[in-house]
Amino acid sequence: MMDVYGAVRSRRAVRGFTDRYVPREVLERVLSAAAWSPSGSNLQPWRAYVVTGAPLARIKRRAGERLAAGDPWDERQYEMYPPTLRSPYRERRSTFGAQRYGALGVAREDWQARYRAAAGNWDCYGAPAALFCYIDRDFGPPQWSDVGMYLQTVMLLLRAE
Repeated sequence: MMDVYGAVRSRRAVRGFTDRYVPREVLERVLSAAAWSPSGSNLQPWRAYVVTGAPLARIKRRAGERLAAGDPWDERQYEMYPPTLRSPYRERRSTFGAQRYGALGVAREDWQARYRAAAGNWDCYGAPAALFCYIDRDFGPPQWSDVGMYLQTVMLLLRAE
């Protein structure tokens, strides 16, 4: 098994997965270990659900049908970025976008192609398993931070596997 340093150094964002089966024991081992992630007053404010097989196929199909029908995406309940992203963050985000869409052969002005690329989220980029993580709406930034630490732990453990 990979050590934590190797997992951190080799971690990357993946936008295309194989359909290779992930053994249930691996998922259970990862989630059991991730439960040790830090959280303020040990609230563990997250609720995680792993979906695979036929239920995941149904979710992907429904999402695909909704996209094909032109249904609008759900309105965001929380802002992802500050309304005015200042330097150096604005440049980092712009560079990332240029690299990502450039690798896909998508021109900056081609909003339809960008939409199709982003729609890969709803197919889980082809992954055979999906983890859905929820938090109660009345929690605030400290608990969101807890969830972030939990998800980072999950991702590093998955990378180690």
